Amino acid sequence: MHRSSLSIQGSTLKVSALVLALAAATNAVAVENGNQRYSAGIGGSDMTTPVVPGLYFQTPMVAYHADKIKGNDGKQRQVLGAPVNIDTDTYAILPRLTYISSHRLLGAHVGVTAMLPVVKRKASLSTVDPLSPYASIVSAKNGSASGVADLEISPVMHWEIGDHQSVTFAPTMIMPVGDFKEDRRANAGFGDYYTFRPSVQYAFIGDGWDLGGRAVMSFNTRNKDSGYYSGKIFNFDWQAMAFVSEDIRVGVQGYFVRQVQADTSKVAIDQMLIDMEKGSKASVNAIGPAVAWLMNGGEMLIEGKFIKEFGAKNRTQGQAFWLTISKPL
Repeated sequence: MHRSSLSIQGSTLKVSALVLALAAATNAVAVENGNQRYSAGIGGSDMTTPVVPGLYFQTPMVAYHADKIKGNDGKQRQVLGAPVNIDTDTYAILPRLTYISSHRLLGAHVGVTAMLPVVKRKASLSTVDPLSPYASIVSAKNGSASGVADLEISPVMHWEIGDHQSVTFAPTMIMPVGDFKEDRRANAGFGDYYTFRPSVQYAFIGDGWDLGGRAVMSFNTRNKDSGYYSGKIFNFDWQAMAFVSEDIRVGVQGYFVRQVQADTSKVAIDQMLIDMEKGSKASVNAIGPAVAWLMNGGEMLIEGKFIKEFGAKNRTQGQAFWLTISKPL
């Protein structure tokens, strides 16, 4: 074989390797590859306040920013040995309407809850060297999207256990109504697939600290838009709050995410990338302060919190500001 042919072949292999590496970086900030239809950190004072029959309206608002993207080893993702820079933001309003009736089933108050988020997402990747001839490949799909995301609806069962404890069960179904295009890095929706997401929430309302935790498991069908299947993901949100005055509570909140099943794809290149990342199982931890204002003895609750992520794998790592308004109707 001629030297020129070897050179051309070598260049082709190098570009192919680059494209595969870039695809791996792209998948890590897409909706798939470990990300999910659950806003980790959304649980707050609704986990640590008493629930009585009635109609409730809740509007969590979040601004999430990430400037790190981690690989399977927990280190910054790289392209052919060079670190990949990321800049991604999500702004969302997540209005939820919940009704808890006075009727009981198996000892629990029964009800229903629904949420339809409105989001704006933007995401971009770049190489360390913006003058690299491959920089345009990295940034080809950079962009933003906004609109209505996917609809969540669930029956609710709420048990009061004595005077201080409660358990809530919500088997949520999420339906693909948001806009999604496979060739875009940022989308309002998550794609043409369904998610079954049962959750169990425990609350202890004490004379000092109020404690709450929510365990969530997400089961997904395969995305018909892309052939991608996101493996089962376990979330746990927790909060500990204490009154410092008659109407102000302060405390700490956190969460952890663990993907317990590997992703799969019907697209050969995507499956190869998944195998390279040992299943592309996502994980992250987070913690931060929270403060809540209970207005006029319960007419409205306003809560703010800042949560910072750490220890991420196969996903972004960032921080989020939350502001939540809750009001019984």
